[in-house]
Amino acid sequence: MRTTFSGIYIALRALQAQQTSLDITGHNVANANNPHYSRQVALHSATRPFPTPVMGYTPSNGQVGTGVEISQIVRMRDAFVDMRLRQQLQSRNYWATLEEGLRQVELFFNEPSENSIHYALDQLWDSLQDLSRDPELLAVREVVVQRAQVLVESIHATREHLQRLSENLNDNIPIKVGEVNVLAERLAALNVQIGKVSATGSMPNDLLDQRDALLEELSKLVDIEVIQDHANMVSVTIGGASLVHRGTAYALGISEVPDSDADYTRHDIIWAATGSPAQVQYGEIGGMLDLRDRELDQIIDSLDAWTQQFVDVFNKIHGMGYDLFDNNAETVGDFFVVVGNKSAANISVNPLLLEGFTDTDGEFVPGASLIRASDKEGVAGNGAIALWLAQLRFGTRHPDNPDVIEKPSLGDQYTALISSVGVKAQEAIRMTENQVVLENHLQNLKESISGVSLDEEMANMIRFQHAYNAAARMMTAVDETLDTIINRLGIVGR
Repeated sequence: MRTTFSGIYIALRALQAQQTSLDITGHNVANANNPHYSRQVALHSATRPFPTPVMGYTPSNGQVGTGVEISQIVRMRDAFVDMRLRQQLQSRNYWATLEEGLRQVELFFNEPSENSIHYALDQLWDSLQDLSRDPELLAVREVVVQRAQVLVESIHATREHLQRLSENLNDNIPIKVGEVNVLAERLAALNVQIGKVSATGSMPNDLLDQRDALLEELSKLVDIEVIQDHANMVSVTIGGASLVHRGTAYALGISEVPDSDADYTRHDIIWAATGSPAQVQYGEIGGMLDLRDRELDQIIDSLDAWTQQFVDVFNKIHGMGYDLFDNNAETVGDFFVVVGNKSAANISVNPLLLEGFTDTDGEFVPGASLIRASDKEGVAGNGAIALWLAQLRFGTRHPDNPDVIEKPSLGDQYTALISSVGVKAQEAIRMTENQVVLENHLQNLKESISGVSLDEEMANMIRFQHAYNAAARMMTAVDETLDTIINRLGIVGR
């Protein structure tokens, strides 16, 4: 049968359970402004009732409860929401990195403005138009040379900015890889602590919060897959290869590959232990790799190809004419010069046109006089070649029918290059905005589950306080009952 003191034990368990719940509520309130904290809840369970059924004995009047206990302290977290949020962080940071880089590319081209390549190109066409009307005026010729030099400098500046952006991305990749390795080491250390606590049967809630915060930080950098085992320890993989397995972290490394096309040593990401390439597709690092290896390389190649085409077409037409001294192409050379295969970086105006030279008689010959504006030998006042060059604004002449202008023009082709950059930037902006909306939705969903509501905690505090008071009152009632039994019974006949 139950003991006389069983009521004391029931009240004691109630006091302990409500005290623990109050402590947990206080812990929640204390971490209300902690962005990585998950609300904790104490699960109350009835203790084993009395009597316990045994063979040959079944209580006829039912079992009597023996009180309450805290069966578990759980943190409010949804594993599916956590997984979706990590995936969303990977995508959002990938597109945000692309957006930031392509916005810079748009600033480099600076279209439309008076400092852009397109504006310099239009100014060159205008000066050639003027030259076609006054081919004998040295001042007009000098304007053509200077406008050509401005165009060359604009192309150089844009190409250099693109190259520097690519170099900056390349230099930042090892830094970000170092951050990944640091996070991996911290995750492995937390795994060990979590495993030790879990082995005792307890839930290391605060340690799990710290680990989830590290996983979110890691998701911003690279695309990861996370698997949790029975001991609450996680394995983290990148492209199917382990970055963290329980208490072990596998570091990423950097492979330096000389790149003659990019003029710098390219940093590729590998696994430090094996040297095999690491497959990083999303996250900030994935965005940096795609921006460096795909987007910027394509834009730079397009600018080089356009520059080379411009030089070839311009020099071909210019080489058909005669300058003020009836020199032909073989004597003077091309108007534009390109050394090497990187046209946009190596284009220049022929130094003779810029500086002039001294002839065999000791007379200085101005460089602008060497522009071959005439299509007839011995006719200095002819500006047909200059007009032909000016008409490149609208397109190139058909080789069999000079009166037919073929499209697209050089300007149109450059506009197409700029348009492609703009389209890519707009796509990155749109995708980033979409990803931010989805991320905010998931953050709100996570907050609705894991966030601390001070109003709710205050209500819980009052509820647990009243329960504690009631348990204390019950203990007082049992104490008075026991006092009656102990001090007042058994005194008959004294």
